Amino acid sequence: MTQDDSQDFVPETVLFGTTLAIAVATKLKSGLSFGYSHRDYCGMGILFQDGMYYYGEIWDGYLEPMLSFEGEVAFIAWLAMQSTSSLARLDDEEFFRGNQIVSRLRLEGFLEGTSSIRDYLLLYHKL
Repeated sequence: MTQDDSQDFVPETVLFGTTLAIAVATKLKSGLSFGYSHRDYCGMGILFQDGMYYYGEIWDGYLEPMLSFEGEVAFIAWLAMQSTSSLARLDDEEFFRGNQIVSRLRLEGFLEGTSSIRDYLLLYHKL
């Protein structure tokens, strides 16, 4: 992401909330994972595996956990208190700031089965 892209980032500080967090947890538990899968850095993702929820960076399609949650209650409590801005990695190195992050728009697309690169364009370039 270029400096110009980070300046176009539209801050969204509204918390995801319990309803969205429960829906995401349920969908993850069904066997689907949240995140892009392509070569190199794929952004941030979420995965449910062996009774644990994981949040972390995805590289070459594989999630490298940064946070883990034992059970649904802990994961839902954490996700409900997040927002697009809190997960945008704005304090990280420039490359990671807003780059393929977990956003409300992407989570809603995940739940609806419509998540795509258009989410990035809507989030950063106000289409």
